[in-house]
Amino acid sequence: MKNKQFSGIMPALITPIREDGSLNRSAVEAVIDWELSHTITGFYINGATGEGPVLPEKTRRELAEIAVEKTRGRVKIINHIGAPDTLEALRLARHAGEIGCDAVSSVLPNFYFKYGAEQILDYYRRVADISGLPVVVYANGLMNVSPVDFMRQAMEIPGVIGVKYTLYDYFDMHRICELNGGDINVFNGPDEMLICGLVMGADGGIGATYNVAPDWFCELYSAYRAGELERAREAQFKIDRMVEILRRYTTISAIKESFRYRGIDAGNAAYPGRVYTSAESAALQNELRAAGVTGI
Repeated sequence: MKNKQFSGIMPALITPIREDGSLNRSAVEAVIDWELSHTITGFYINGATGEGPVLPEKTRRELAEIAVEKTRGRVKIINHIGAPDTLEALRLARHAGEIGCDAVSSVLPNFYFKYGAEQILDYYRRVADISGLPVVVYANGLMNVSPVDFMRQAMEIPGVIGVKYTLYDYFDMHRICELNGGDINVFNGPDEMLICGLVMGADGGIGATYNVAPDWFCELYSAYRAGELERAREAQFKIDRMVEILRRYTTISAIKESFRYRGIDAGNAAYPGRVYTSAESAALQNELRAAGVTGI
């Protein structure tokens, strides 16, 4: 099946930045090396977890270049190029193709303007044409069109191979998995419901909290593929306890803070993201340890 090009566990990579929004290259490399010590299959970069839409274009380009350079031949890179400025998004799409990313992805063009299906489909055609890469649509709560009907049309665009499905209607997910005779690459988005996505036909998962405990997500995925559903369920419950903690402390900020505990300074969330006091940081660390997160 030509469209099923990706599978497995793909962390939505954080973007280590300095206060001025510039990239911290050494921290990026350290985070990637640490993630690669687990059995992940790729990275989804410059998305919401990577804070791409609020970072300078230069920073996003640099992150993509480092990710490709560090991972070539080992895992896949899906580069999210969506941006409030659609011309910037198209420039990033071209750049992704030039540097050798394995695919590009994008949220729908600026949700403020409620573009119709034809305008959105044309956007994805241009992304596919300009990048020359496989395209993964990003379906989330900001869509103003039916995800099933939209993906039925999107799969007619040469180059569009599937969807990152960050919605909670798993009936619709399964309907999407059946489109195009089943020849469609579908990734589960909600970290706390990876097992649901796999049961309903997803090829793998992409998520933010994968950064903190990639081994837990890999365990869940391998257990499910082996038909060990009780072990997969227990892994999901363990993950969900961690997810609940990270959400309370504001997810992206908490993920970056967790790397400080591992000796990697990934910086703070992009302004005006949450910055912790020393007491808050210590409390987060203690809660994650109590939940079983190791190495922190």
